[in-house]
Amino acid sequence: MSDDVAEIGAEEEDQITTHYIKALSTHMRAHDFDMYRPMNTLQFSGSFSIAEAHAWLHHLLPNVPSKCPPADTVTNNYRSDANGGTQLQVVYSKGSATFRSDCMTTICIIRDKVSEQTMKMQIRVEVVCELNQESVDHCLKLIDPKISAILTIEKEKLYAAALKELESNNDNVFSFLSPANARLLRDHDMIYEKADGVDVEESGILAIVENLMVARAKLSGKSIKGKLEAIRDLIANDYTLEKMQALFKMMND
Repeated sequence: MSDDVAEIGAEEEDQITTHYIKALSTHMRAHDFDMYRPMNTLQFSGSFSIAEAHAWLHHLLPNVPSKCPPADTVTNNYRSDANGGTQLQVVYSKGSATFRSDCMTTICIIRDKVSEQTMKMQIRVEVVCELNQESVDHCLKLIDPKISAILTIEKEKLYAAALKELESNNDNVFSFLSPANARLLRDHDMIYEKADGVDVEESGILAIVENLMVARAKLSGKSIKGKLEAIRDLIANDYTLEKMQALFKMMND
C-alpha cells in the first residue's frame, strides 16, 4: 500500500519520463456520497493551513490540482470501482481535515500518508480514527461478485479440460453426460479463450482482500500472523461470501 514509480524510456529521444502512481490512484471524483453505508472516519486537527491540507490530497489522489481552490471549506467525493465501488469523502479547512470511507484500506492508506507528510513538514496534529466493523462485511460483499466470477471461470476451465480428456477416450461421451457437462464440453474452446489471463492473484482481487485484513489489523493494533494464509486457502478451496465474512469476524475476535 505504497506509492509506486513507473519509468518509461523514450529510446529515440533518449529521455526517461517518470510517472508517480498515487496511493489512491483508483479513486475518481464522484457527485454523490452515500452516508447510509457503514463509515470509518479519520480526522486530523492542528495548526495547518487549508493549502497544506489540500497538498495532502494532491499527493494522495489523481486529478487533484496543485493549487488549493479559493474557499474556506472544501468537500470532495470519490469512488473506487477497483474494489467493488467503495467511497471516500474528504472535508478540509484551516486546521481540520476529515476523511470518511466505507473501506478501512482507504482510511489506513490516508492515515499513513498524511502522517508522513505532517512529520516531514513538522506539523503537530491530533489524529482521531473511528472504525465501523460493519464496513468489513460491506466491503467483502462489494468485492464478492468479482471473486465469484473469476473462480467460476477457473472452475469451468478445469471441468472443460477434464471432459475433453474424457472425450478423447470415449467416442460417445455425449450419451451419458449431464446437460451442464455437455455444454461445458461443447464450449471448451470458448471457455479456454475466456479464461486466458484470468487468475485470482494476477487480477488483484486477492490483494484487495488481503489489504483489507492488513488495514484492519494496523488500525486496530492487532497481529496479522497466519491470517493472510487463511484468506488464500479459503479462496483457493472453498470460497463463499459468508465463509469469508465469518473468517474476518473470527480473526477479529
